[in-house]
Amino acid sequence: MSTISTSGILLRRIEYGDHDLIVTLLTLDYGKAPMMAKYARKSRKRFTGTLELFSELTLVATLPKKGGLPVIKEASLKQPFANIRGHPLKTAYASYWTELVFAWLEEGKVQAKIYQLLRYSLAALDAGEHPGVTSIIFQLYFLKFSGLSPNLKQCMRCARELEKLRGDMFGFDLAKGGLVCQGCFSGKQMRHALSRGTVKQLLWIQTSRLENAGRLKFTDQAVKEGLQFLEAFVPYHLGREPKSLKFLNQMRTLKF
Repeated sequence: MSTISTSGILLRRIEYGDHDLIVTLLTLDYGKAPMMAKYARKSRKRFTGTLELFSELTLVATLPKKGGLPVIKEASLKQPFANIRGHPLKTAYASYWTELVFAWLEEGKVQAKIYQLLRYSLAALDAGEHPGVTSIIFQLYFLKFSGLSPNLKQCMRCARELEKLRGDMFGFDLAKGGLVCQGCFSGKQMRHALSRGTVKQLLWIQTSRLENAGRLKFTDQAVKEGLQFLEAFVPYHLGREPKSLKFLNQMRTLKF
């Protein structure tokens, strides 16, 4: 049996049989990877407090000779991000991000940039940064790293650059993936309306380094516009609405 060692963020866990867990992690060195955690449910000492959702782990696993899932032999907490699991709204945001990662990424394909993005976003959420702003940052960079960035620089119909477009409100064509100016849009495209100021902020994030993205200050209106837009754009290109998005919308109606 060969052995692998890596860091990983726990995306999903499923009970398997009477004693085991199947966990899916986004690992730094091997991409998205399902693994078996034997006796994780039976033993109180084995993997105590380590196999929790959203946690970052350092783990060692063995690869069976005859195929099958890697089996986790050792796991230790690197970053527990415990403040997320104790807060319903933070849990909802983290669940949305991890579902996107789980649904979108192929198994076994290294995705170091998305790993660092997810870790950055979970750390910001855990530290008390604005969850809506953090979600905007996560979604924009996730789209960028996946090759699906929305075109916010020009109208998709008349091709005029943003600075030459009239008015302060723009529509968005989800199918074409870009802005539509006031002279070109229909009522349908205005359902995802963005103000000029919000567009400029989203563009700034798109073109900035991840570690600088959190410096930008959003107004409440910009956060609302950005989230409504991205939470329509992302599922459209994913091909389905994530189940966690409904839960997130429910949590946002409550006050914590």
